Amino acid sequence: MNTEKNKDETPKQQTAEGPGSVNVAAQNILERSGEVYVQAEQAVGDAYDKTTEKVSETYEKAKSFGKENPGKSILIAFGIGIGVGFLLGASTRRSGVTGRLARPVVNALSDIALDFWR
Repeated sequence: MNTEKNKDETPKQQTAEGPGSVNVAAQNILERSGEVYVQAEQAVGDAYDKTTEKVSETYEKAKSFGKENPGKSILIAFGIGIGVGFLLGASTRRSGVTGRLARPVVNALSDIALDFWR
């Protein structure tokens, strides 16, 4: 009889050999789950760091654009405010001129804002 255990055996095969092999199988599962947890934690940490870096870059660009072009920034903010106002007004009143004008005005204002930010 071969007393050496095969490393390729499944946990069921190991448990059939004796009660001590259950502990070994459980320990192997715990070690693997710990490794997977560490890998997932590293992946999430890397994604968080990259996202934080990109948000910081975008914030700095927006801040510098606002300092360099205060007039454009005010007009963009004003346009966005009007667009949001039209949207809110259109959502409370479904009929009328406001409902028909809100969507094209908001689309035009968002296109203008995107052109300024590029």
